Amino acid sequence: MSLEDTIEHAKRAFALKKYEQSVEHYASALEIATKKYGEKASETADLYFAYGQALLENAIAQSSVLGKQEPDDALLEDNTDAANSGAFLSFSGDVDDEHTGEDVAVDLFAEAQKAADELDAAEEQDDDEAEPEDDFNAAWEVLDLARAIYEKQQDGSDEVKLKLADTYITLGDVSLETEKFDQAITDYSAGLSLKTDLLPLSSRQIAEAHYKLSIVLDLTSGRLGDAIVHAERALDSVEARLAELRDALSGQGLVKPEQPQNKEDVKGKGKATGPRLLGDDAIVRMTKSQMEAEEKELQGLREDLALKVEELKTSPNEPTGSAPEMAAKALDAELNSTPAAAPAASTEVHDLTGLVKKKKKNVDTNDATPTPTNGAVKRKAEDDGDDAQSDKKAKLEDAAS
Repeated sequence: MSLEDTIEHAKRAFALKKYEQSVEHYASALEIATKKYGEKASETADLYFAYGQALLENAIAQSSVLGKQEPDDALLEDNTDAANSGAFLSFSGDVDDEHTGEDVAVDLFAEAQKAADELDAAEEQDDDEAEPEDDFNAAWEVLDLARAIYEKQQDGSDEVKLKLADTYITLGDVSLETEKFDQAITDYSAGLSLKTDLLPLSSRQIAEAHYKLSIVLDLTSGRLGDAIVHAERALDSVEARLAELRDALSGQGLVKPEQPQNKEDVKGKGKATGPRLLGDDAIVRMTKSQMEAEEKELQGLREDLALKVEELKTSPNEPTGSAPEMAAKALDAELNSTPAAAPAASTEVHDLTGLVKKKKKNVDTNDATPTPTNGAVKRKAEDDGDDAQSDKKAKLEDAAS
C-alpha cells in the first residue's frame, strides 16, 4: 500500500472514531515516510502530529472503557480474594453433590482451576490498564517531535505557525489528561499566544484555547483569578463570533485577514496588527444553513460559558502558602489570640475548621461585655446555698423554742 493510501485509511478511521485502527495506519505511514525522507524531515511533521492526535484519542478512549469496567473489575477482585481464602469451596455449582466425596473432589479441582484462570485474567487486566498511560507517553513524545520540526520551519509561513500552535494545544491536552497541570499551562499559553497573533477574536480556536487554559488554571492552586480572566475571554470570543455570524446573515460583511505589509517599509507605518489568517472555521467559507446552525449552537455555548464565569467568580478564594505554613499560622493565631478577637481569627483560618470550632466553644460571641468566670459563678451559687441553709436553721430553732 502506498503512503498516500495509508494516510487516507488512517484519516478515515480517525473520522469514524476507530482510533486504534487509525494509530496502526499512521504508524505504517510513518514507517514509510521516515524511510523515504528521514525521521526529522519537514515532510514528516504533519504525520507526527496526526499520529500523536490518534494516540491521544486512543488513550482517552481506553481510559473511558476501563473506567466503565471498574465495577466488573471489583467483582473479579472479590472472586479472586474468595479463591485465595478457600471460600470458593462453597460454590461447587450443585448442592446435592456437596455430600458425595467423589463429586466434591472433582468440583474442588474445577473451582481451583477457575480461580487460577480468574487470577490470570486479573493480571492481564492490570497489563491492559497500563496501556493508556503508555499511549499518553507515546503521544507526548510524537507530538513533541512534531513541535520541534515545526519550530524550525515557523519562519517560513503563518500556516506553519498555526500548525505549531495546534501542536502546543494538543500537547496541553496530553498534560491535562495526565494531570501535569503546570506543563499544560505552559503549552496552552504558547499555543494561545500564536493563535492570537494569527487568527481573529471571532475564531472558535481562540475561544477553545482560552477555555482549555481556564480549565487547567482552575485546577491549579492559587490561579483562580487567571482562570476567571481566560473564561471571560473565551466568552468574549464566542460573543464576537455570534456578532459576526449575525452580520454575515444580514449581509453586512465578514471579517477579512490583514494583508502583510512590505518588510522594506523602514518607517514602520501601517504595521499590521490584526489577524493574518482566517482559519479552517472562517465564516466566509460557510453556507447560510451552516451559519444558522452554528448561531443556534453558539447561543447555548454562550449561556454555558456565562454560567462558568459566574461559577468561578463565586468560588471561595484559595488560601495562599503551603499546608504547613497555613497550619503554623493557624496554630499561632490559636495560641496568641484573645477571646474578644476570636471571631476575627476564625475568619482568617477558615480552612482549619477544627480549630475554629474549638475556639467558638470557649467564647460567647453574643455578649460583648466581660463576664465572671465559671469559678466565680460556682462560688456565688455555693454562697447563696449557705445563706439559705442558715435561714432554715434559724427558723427551726425558733420553732423549737
